[in-house]
Amino acid sequence: MRMKTVMTLFLAALSVIALAVGCSSTKSDQAVATDIQAKMFSDPQVKAANITVSVKDGEATLSGNIPNEGARYQAYKLASDTPGVKHVVDQMTTQAAEAAPMAPPPPVRTHPGAPKPPERKIEKHHAKSTLSARKSKPEFEKASTPPPPPPPAPVIQPERTETVAAPPPLPPPPPQPTRVEIPAGTSVRIQMIDPVDSAVNHTGDMFHASLVSPIVVDEQIVVPAGTDVYAKLVNAKSAGHMTGQSTLALELVRMEFQGKSYALATGNYTQTGSSRGKRTAETVGGGAAIGAILGAVIGGGKGAAIGAATGAGAGGVVQGVTKGQQVKIPSETKLDFSLEQPVEVSYFPEKNRPSRQ
Repeated sequence: MRMKTVMTLFLAALSVIALAVGCSSTKSDQAVATDIQAKMFSDPQVKAANITVSVKDGEATLSGNIPNEGARYQAYKLASDTPGVKHVVDQMTTQAAEAAPMAPPPPVRTHPGAPKPPERKIEKHHAKSTLSARKSKPEFEKASTPPPPPPPAPVIQPERTETVAAPPPLPPPPPQPTRVEIPAGTSVRIQMIDPVDSAVNHTGDMFHASLVSPIVVDEQIVVPAGTDVYAKLVNAKSAGHMTGQSTLALELVRMEFQGKSYALATGNYTQTGSSRGKRTAETVGGGAAIGAILGAVIGGGKGAAIGAATGAGAGGVVQGVTKGQQVKIPSETKLDFSLEQPVEVSYFPEKNRPSRQ
């Protein structure tokens, strides 16, 4: 009967300890938003911007006006690096430049009128010769001969103006991509989409991930956040049955950006597990110590001996469970890499506008 009571109290104590640890690790959304605003207020590049921060269930939303794309990147990075933030929603807008004054409309060109036809003058010597001829003839001829008819008026044809249709306007040239070289040493932060497990995966396996922060060159966003990248497992060592260490080593090898694939060369991210023998000893010893304390409280020296034996047994159970523990990198884990070689990308800046969520 007393042995059953001791086990019940031992399990209750473990539950209280686990509940206390879980409560201490949670952090309210309001506290996370306050941490982000404090970082932005102390940052010289962001503190002048009018940015509003709201956090709900670990998702931070940034809104307001920013002076340039560099401030957008810095605010995004500060929010992403804050503990408790799972995802960042970018709703910031860049202040639009003042519109340039409109140029006055071109003057309307009017076609000049048709030129006036030249007036035809009757030559004076012709009129004088006709008059002298009339005077030289006798009077009877004057009576019988009718005067000559006046010359017909000249017919002037108006000038024809041909209207030539204007050629159709040429289509605008297609937009040309911008070429930028991302220098070596640039920091690349990713978030894993596929999990990695040293007990399952092997050297050469590929894993899907995405950029957490955009890649910026000369204060301009070249590769936006969310771009697909792929990591390769270059070293996978599994621990032995009771001793040894598990090791995982990843490197970035490829980036998919605006319909093109770019090869990457980065340093390795390595994660190593703890030694199995040391972990087993600590687990057994810890269980015996907790059991001894509970036994002493309940039944004095005899109870302490019983509690120690019970704790050692529980530690042995834990040892059996954790035996062969492997190193794991779960999904949504954020990892940092550094480029070892420069990468030249060709992209269209207008396609890098952040989506409104």
